[in-house]
Amino acid sequence: MELELDFNGERFLWQGIAIAAVILALVGLAVIGARVTPLNTDGSPKLISWQDWRLLQAERAYHEEIIVLQDDAVQLATMLETRPSPVAAQILAERIAKHTKSGDASLVTERETLLIAALNVRDWAAGTLDRDVAVQSVEDAFGLLQP
Repeated sequence: MELELDFNGERFLWQGIAIAAVILALVGLAVIGARVTPLNTDGSPKLISWQDWRLLQAERAYHEEIIVLQDDAVQLATMLETRPSPVAAQILAERIAKHTKSGDASLVTERETLLIAALNVRDWAAGTLDRDVAVQSVEDAFGLLQP
């Protein structure tokens, strides 16, 4: 008994690839949807209103800015551990000044404190400020940037 199947070669291959791509896309969307769908207090999913969407965007922007500011504070602390060149301290202070120029309104104090710390580290590296003042200003910035 012979059984012959004709899958029409290349056409069958492309159809299989297309079906696999659609299935993978749907699974990917389901995984993403499960991660970002907000839940009611009872744990059931809820529809997102425009206000909910704006709140999610604002929270994401807030957390992204906090991460950038914390990274800047870590770089300042690292710079305090060794005696940096005044040029390196100036470049870091300028980069931090760009990061602190604008952002979330609720982080105004944190940005100002970090900028002051950057300027103090720059002045310490140039020899015009005591190291203890620079260390204290970096510690103040860390204190405000803790979650």
